Amino acid sequence: MLISQLGISMITPILLCTAIGIFLDNKANKAPLFTILFIILGVGGAFRNLFYITGKEIKKGEKDE
Repeated sequence: MLISQLGISMITPILLCTAIGIFLDNKANKAPLFTILFIILGVGGAFRNLFYITGKEIKKGEKDE
């Protein structure tokens, strides 16, 4: 369960930011600029989610012991 939660919480921001970047590139006619920028933001958000979820699980495990 935890692994699927981590996978979903990592892929969602990357896909959403990529879609936003492609949309903005089409609107502004700036080929890869916004796509690359938003992919980087999405990866940053994904790692933030990863650290948040694993930190929460570690604290939960320490509390149970």
